[in-house]
Amino acid sequence: MDSSNPSIATLSFFLIFFPITCFKLCKCNSIFCPQIEKQSLLSLKQSLQDPYHQLSSWDDGNDVNCCKWNGVVCNNSTGHVHQLHLRGLSLRGQINSSLLNLKHLTHLDLSLNNFKQTIPSFFGSFTNLELFNLSFAGFHGVIPHTIGNLSYLRTLDMAGFPNIVPTGHNNYYHSKTWAGYPDMEFAAHVRFPNLLQVDNLEWLTRLSGLENLNMNFVNLSRATDWVQVINTLPSLQQLRFQNCSLSYISPLSYLNITSLTLLDLSSNNFHSTEVPKWIFGLPNLHFLDLRNNSFIGPIPANSNATKLKYIDLSFNFLNSTVPSWLYSCIDLEFVVLDFNFLTGAVPAGFTNLCKTRRLSLSNNNFQGNIFDLFGDMSECFLETLEVLDFQLNQISGQLIDQIGEFKSLEYLNFNKNLLTGPIPASMGKLSSLKVLTLSGNKLTQNLPHSLGQLFNLERFYIFDNKLEGVVTEILFANLTKLQVFSASYNQLSLNVSQSWIPPFQLIALGLGSWSLGSGSKIPSWLETQKNLSYFLDLSDTGISGSVPSWFWNTRVLNLSHNQLHGEIPDVRGAAQFIYLSSNKLEGPLPRVGDALKELDLSNNSFSGGISHVLCDEAYPTYSLEILHLGENLLSGELPDCWKKWPSLRYLSLGNNQMYGRIPPSIGFLANLESLNLQSNRFSGEIPFAMHNCIKLVKMGLADNNLEGSIPAWVGTSLVELRILILRSNNMSGEIPSKICQLSYLQILDLSNNELSGIIPRCIHNFTAMVMKRSLLDLFRQYGNEKSWYSYSMFNAGGFTENALIVKKGGKLEFDSILPLVTSIDLSTNNLSGEIPDELTSLSELGSLNLSGNQLTGLIPENIGEMKQLESLDLSRNSLWGRIPSSLAFISGLSYLDLSYNNLTGRIPDGTQLQSFNVSSFFGNHLCGLPLTSNCSEGGVKEMNEKAAEIEWFYVVFSLSYALGFSVVCTTLVLKKTWRDAYFGFLERMWIRLTTST
Repeated sequence: MDSSNPSIATLSFFLIFFPITCFKLCKCNSIFCPQIEKQSLLSLKQSLQDPYHQLSSWDDGNDVNCCKWNGVVCNNSTGHVHQLHLRGLSLRGQINSSLLNLKHLTHLDLSLNNFKQTIPSFFGSFTNLELFNLSFAGFHGVIPHTIGNLSYLRTLDMAGFPNIVPTGHNNYYHSKTWAGYPDMEFAAHVRFPNLLQVDNLEWLTRLSGLENLNMNFVNLSRATDWVQVINTLPSLQQLRFQNCSLSYISPLSYLNITSLTLLDLSSNNFHSTEVPKWIFGLPNLHFLDLRNNSFIGPIPANSNATKLKYIDLSFNFLNSTVPSWLYSCIDLEFVVLDFNFLTGAVPAGFTNLCKTRRLSLSNNNFQGNIFDLFGDMSECFLETLEVLDFQLNQISGQLIDQIGEFKSLEYLNFNKNLLTGPIPASMGKLSSLKVLTLSGNKLTQNLPHSLGQLFNLERFYIFDNKLEGVVTEILFANLTKLQVFSASYNQLSLNVSQSWIPPFQLIALGLGSWSLGSGSKIPSWLETQKNLSYFLDLSDTGISGSVPSWFWNTRVLNLSHNQLHGEIPDVRGAAQFIYLSSNKLEGPLPRVGDALKELDLSNNSFSGGISHVLCDEAYPTYSLEILHLGENLLSGELPDCWKKWPSLRYLSLGNNQMYGRIPPSIGFLANLESLNLQSNRFSGEIPFAMHNCIKLVKMGLADNNLEGSIPAWVGTSLVELRILILRSNNMSGEIPSKICQLSYLQILDLSNNELSGIIPRCIHNFTAMVMKRSLLDLFRQYGNEKSWYSYSMFNAGGFTENALIVKKGGKLEFDSILPLVTSIDLSTNNLSGEIPDELTSLSELGSLNLSGNQLTGLIPENIGEMKQLESLDLSRNSLWGRIPSSLAFISGLSYLDLSYNNLTGRIPDGTQLQSFNVSSFFGNHLCGLPLTSNCSEGGVKEMNEKAAEIEWFYVVFSLSYALGFSVVCTTLVLKKTWRDAYFGFLERMWIRLTTST
């Protein structure tokens, strides 16, 4: 053969290699999984439930080659099953040990199923596994240590998920992403146990090649040495320990995990712990999420984490300035420091970063002038930034023209700052803007017409400012993509023609407190908004008439503080949050549907009973969480069908005309946090069934006809109580000592009853009145948990708890679910004994009223230790002795009444007492300013002599009476004739009286 001939050479090559190629292809196509592995898979299928027939291809009759079955991947050379991917097939049942025959598995993915079993220990026999994914697969119980036998593992994903998620809350798992990063939406704590747990993490140390570890939502609380264990994994690149019930994070003497690029420790319980410095010593870290951990102290001043792209330190107690290393990370894309106590000026260095897309510093204490921050921004910063959030800080100055130079800005939030002056016309150039929030500032002048240049504006918020001016059709001319517009609570007017048709279709609209320019009618242009289904706020706009029928299709409807009248229909449509308080609505209450979450009909003229609402048989149970029917004309008895309302958290029927006993079924309200039945005519005793309402924060039963003693179970069962108000009833008996177990109590009002006995000495156990509010307490009250009951974020009738207390001689109402004010009012009862010294340990008490009792003894000498007292009333008792000198040095004391006691001596000199009116000291034997009684030596002597004369008069009188009485009694005992004559006289007088009647 002539190899020099190209055709012959080509033909020779073809004849030689084509058969070999064909043989290999045929061999590949003829590869079958071994019979024992096929039978293992078939056995697995038989043990599982497959409701959606995802494993229908696993059939020995249809296809004998298991390598072609769904989710099965075989090795092309050997035919052994190497990978088993059963992710997201909704499989149920039990995984049996037949899988052990798949000895060559390198990938096993069982995630997103519902197996409902413990993790089988035989999983530790798959020693060739490189990827093992059991996340969200329904497994529970303790993770077996045998997983540590998988020495070739590179990826281990065992992320769990709570079995119950509270209604209306998002979960913590990063189900959404923003450009590959987790969405930053914050969700409330899930207070339910993790399904998966460990007794320790020592088995992890055997996985030396592990690169990715995800144990989100696994309970790791027993693994106290988790930091040291993780530090033994030198190949680790990604670590996710989100919401793992961790409470301790230890320091490291050396750092072995320098390959780590992603660290997520968010939503754990590192209370009162500073951020460990070793975290910022990770040189390759790109992603850091430490949010919602209650870390305290400063952000570390130094860092080696110079490659950071994403950092989230939000929802902690960090209280430093922003360290310079942070805005020196040139690759930063996302910076989230929200909800801390960070201070100082926002560094202008942030505006020189070129890759930053999100800069979120809301809810801190940042100060400084906005010009210093944005007056000299780099071109690349202006080009890339998409989100700018400075809500709830103290940024001052005027909005500057440079704000309008952003090219990609979609979200701009300066809500609740100290901004002044006009809105600059340059904002009209923010063509990508979707959200604009400028509420709670001091902005003035008209809105610029150039805002009509916001071509892509979708959301526009400027509510709760001091803006003035008129908004006309020109503003909206080019806002064709507008979806959400809210500018409530300003001084704005809307001046449009009757025929105006907006160029947009809104899904949400907030015009609260606006002047709508159409008299008192609801604007006709609103009827053109066919998509207005999410949010409508027309509160405090002066509108009148009846509520249009199409309004009831809006999910959040706020028409409060207007002049609306007439009856309203049953609420069984799409509406979930309805606020109609402070109108002129009348007639019977509407029936509600099971979709409704919040209903406020307070301060109207609704009349009749409430049985047709509460006991309606249309639904077995209801979802209503807030029911506010106070200040109406409702009458009748309280019905006994509260079992149908298990979700109720806030119930107010105060200031109506209801009567009768409180029914026992109210004890079924296990989620109730606030109960207000004050100012009605309820009678009988507080029902024992209420001890089941263990989540109660407020119990307000004032101004009724309730009787009986204060139940001891109030102190032992209702341990969450912050507010207990039983004022103006007929309660009797002693104050139970077990009430002192209410350590969170901040307002106690038992005044105007018939209580007797002494003030319990255990009163010092009201620790909420003793300890200063820590940052943690404030965060629990106003940050991490809840500061309002209501859904509403935009003043759409949102509920804050309130308490009516007596202070400074008048009634004062405080709004807050967990009020910072503290008050004790035991006035107008029959309490006796001395004022216990233990009371003065309540150093944070703001108001104390013990007036109108029968208290005796001295005013405690150390009462001056109650430095936070603003109001003190000890009048109309029988206290004696001198006024303690320490009382004169309570600097915040603004109301004082010590009148009508037996106090003596000089009124102590100091900064406070001389400023009070003389009526504060009437009815005593006092001298000195502000009284006119002279405290000179003669005056004091004369006053003391008068006091002594009065005291000796009572002494002599008492002794004379006792002596005479004893002489008479002795004579009657010893002399029989006198005794017979005396009792004969009494008998004759009795006969005469009885016969005369």
